[in-house]
Amino acid sequence: MQDNSERSLASMDLTSLQPGDAVIADSNRVNAESIAWCLKAYGGFRNVTAVSTAAELIQTIRSQRPQIVLVCEKLIVKALRDVFSELAVRLGETRVAVFGDGLTDRQMDLIVNNRVTGILSREDAMKKISEQLSQISGGQTVLSEQLAARVQLSRDGHFRCSASTQMQKLTDRQWDVLLKIAEGRRVSEVAEALAISEKAVESHKYRIMRAVGATDRVDLCRWAIREGLIEA
Repeated sequence: MQDNSERSLASMDLTSLQPGDAVIADSNRVNAESIAWCLKAYGGFRNVTAVSTAAELIQTIRSQRPQIVLVCEKLIVKALRDVFSELAVRLGETRVAVFGDGLTDRQMDLIVNNRVTGILSREDAMKKISEQLSQISGGQTVLSEQLAARVQLSRDGHFRCSASTQMQKLTDRQWDVLLKIAEGRRVSEVAEALAISEKAVESHKYRIMRAVGATDRVDLCRWAIREGLIEA
């Protein structure tokens, strides 16, 4: 007897997927191309683009209309907010999945607090991953069983980290401010980038520092590096 996921996959019309339907972003291009081949072979995707940098990913999103984007651990934290900003402006319907194996608890918090609809594992067989991506493209939210100890998937399709961290206290806007400050941007630059006032940036910065236990801007940057949110 088929389980629910198998019945759902069997009922999907994979031939209806349009060209430009998938983008695979992995810092190792060989891995990206391997996954792309498997999607064509197992998942019914007819046109899959493999990229290996955040810049390539953003450019590909701008030039195509992918149904789904799969991003590896090394790229997702760096590119996440830019990716979702691009999708919100240009596409709206593109769904994003990530590999979660190498993410820290802090990074996982960042992922689940955004519009990610699939958290997958490299421990699964490639055929399984291809099937999961097909399910995500069909409108489902998917969590690999390999990551069930770290992430919960509620009945209404929302992810929640099992580990409780300071990040769950931050709003989406505070996330934007945190990442830009951690990159070394001045308050005026953050305000201009986010189209908010400098006073609002300062207010968000104060609340962020209090939430994560940072004493000043430098301490906040060190915390972000230590937690794997930005590269040193």
